[in-house]
Amino acid sequence: MNYKVRVYDLYTKKETIKVDKIFETKDAAEAAIENHKLQNPEKYEYVKVPVKN
Repeated sequence: MNYKVRVYDLYTKKETIKVDKIFETKDAAEAAIENHKLQNPEKYEYVKVPVKN
């Protein structure tokens, strides 16, 4: 299953960053989230959304 990552601001709860990339595995999506968390700790909330093929 493919996944898309959505990024929300922790304080406003609005989607703030558009991630257009579709990840082929859940692990790839989680790795991208972890990489982004290192750059912006405690600023955003990340959600993995399954995408139909």
